[in-house]
Amino acid sequence: MELRQLRYFVSVAETNSFSEASRLLNITQSTLSQQVKQLENELGVILFERSSHRVCLTDVGEAFLPEARRTLHAADVCIDRMNDIRGLKAGCLNIGSTFSFIPLLKDTVLLFMKEYPDIKLNIHCHDMETLMRMVKERELDVALSYKPTSISPEIESHILFDNKLAVVVSEQHPLADAEKVRCSDLRCFPFVMPAKGLQARNAFDLLTRGSESQFNVRLEINEVNVIIDLVRSSKFLVTVISQAAVSHIPGIKVITLDHPNTQMEGSFHILKDSYTKRSTKEFLKMLCENKSYNIALLDML
Repeated sequence: MELRQLRYFVSVAETNSFSEASRLLNITQSTLSQQVKQLENELGVILFERSSHRVCLTDVGEAFLPEARRTLHAADVCIDRMNDIRGLKAGCLNIGSTFSFIPLLKDTVLLFMKEYPDIKLNIHCHDMETLMRMVKERELDVALSYKPTSISPEIESHILFDNKLAVVVSEQHPLADAEKVRCSDLRCFPFVMPAKGLQARNAFDLLTRGSESQFNVRLEINEVNVIIDLVRSSKFLVTVISQAAVSHIPGIKVITLDHPNTQMEGSFHILKDSYTKRSTKEFLKMLCENKSYNIALLDML
């Protein structure tokens, strides 16, 4: 049994397609089929039910899949440790981020690419539920987000910095000179807000529960940079998002939201009791050092 065959098997299992898996693996479909067939012959089992319309795992294939993934992960960990010993001269770092957290990563990503040109960075942007699943399935080395309301017992979470929800308006907005505002002060203005399900929106909906209908939400979108551009270009639009996401952005005013429940700590999440790459630690260290938030470097970094 070869690791290559296990990777081929897992790819077909995840795509339910020999043609799609061969495309992703950059090999011919005939080569892929031959290698999977050799694996089945060696094991003495049938891993896939094949038809002209679809491919799906057999019961044996379903049982074999998690074992194959664990074996491949163990092999990847060996490679990661060797890369760490070689001093971050090779390897790949897979980082997940919620949509709201993405604006905080630009400076760190650019610095990391400059300092470690031989490490390939893969950034995956998803909702919190998808990120947690990807961490558990070892598709991500680390996930970055604001502190979630709940977390899986398989995931280890750490707070990077303190943060709060804030009101954001343009410099021409009637509220631009205010130091702090209450939720009731915002009811007469049109809102552009993060889409429902995103962390900043969840936090705002939670603290305004029961009075949501009193706010005039005219637009919902899952791209923070677009929200900021729209607010900056308008004399009346308002948004409520993470204060950290809009720090030092010109053309806008960030106003304290006068409410007791506005906390949104920046956090990172890793798989509990798993090996943490040196490149993961270095990226998180850079993220901490690059930002002016109230960050305390963690012992693990």
